[in-house]
Amino acid sequence: MLTTLADGFLCCLLGKTPNAVGPLDSVESSDGFTFLEVVTVDCEKRITSCRGTHGDVVLFFIHGVGGSLDIWKEQLEFFSGLGYEVVAPDLAGHGCSSAPPVAAAYTFYALAEDMRVVFKRYAKRRNILVGHSYGVSFCTFLAHEYPHLVHKVIMINGGGPTALEPSLCSIFNLPPCVLHCLSPCLAWSFLKAGFARQGAKEKQLLKEGNAFNVSSFVLRATMSGQYWPEGDELYHAELAVPVLLVHGMHDKFVPVEEDQRMAEILLIAFLKVIDEGSHMVMLECPDTVNTLLHEFVLWEPDTPRGDGDGDTK
Repeated sequence: MLTTLADGFLCCLLGKTPNAVGPLDSVESSDGFTFLEVVTVDCEKRITSCRGTHGDVVLFFIHGVGGSLDIWKEQLEFFSGLGYEVVAPDLAGHGCSSAPPVAAAYTFYALAEDMRVVFKRYAKRRNILVGHSYGVSFCTFLAHEYPHLVHKVIMINGGGPTALEPSLCSIFNLPPCVLHCLSPCLAWSFLKAGFARQGAKEKQLLKEGNAFNVSSFVLRATMSGQYWPEGDELYHAELAVPVLLVHGMHDKFVPVEEDQRMAEILLIAFLKVIDEGSHMVMLECPDTVNTLLHEFVLWEPDTPRGDGDGDTK
């Protein structure tokens, strides 16, 4: 069982050419799970993979801006304990992945290609994608690119089916040095907007979960790189896989109306609202989230995909 994300990581640097993935070394734990770390593209990327007993099922967990794979700690422990293989990468510049010094490494397309490499490396017959916030966009991208491999998608506080376009008047357009000076204010704002409560427990979750912990340069480049004109309503409507949408009612980043619109656009969608949660609902209400995710993983539609009779809104 995956007891801590720090335990079992194998640090390595393969030194491969861009977008190359080489053979992995592995560490076998006493309970049969294997933990891996891999290097992709032209910089080091951290990935944790826990092999389970469900031979044809893999769950991919993709975090959003400012986060890391640590936000999925409770979910990784839960599903690996049930015997599922789980894969969770750190985006470039996030968590323990290295931070390229060029803004081009943080555009949507660059990060999406990173996720494509990870997906192609670990994908099996039935792959379930779980994304949070910005990570939902990468799940959508992969589901659209590999409809025959993606079995289900789970979107947690991902927002509406709108094309991505960076705001010209955003605070994140300020120079990195200014953002660095404002970092305490930004962290406090994230705590207020991302958690339903702002007590000692939430502050500890914010810290331990690496929910908002990136350099000013990476933050600015990632926010400015959110340009994806293809990801509009038509693009989302073409997804034929079942989708579970999870929304924290107190989320101040993503209004519930956006997730409701997403549910209306998607072919097969279930929207579940957690009253006690906010943007970081997987940290605030891990048991509730784990239960919802597990029920959806076990659920199978009664009718073939795409015939229109199995839609659930």
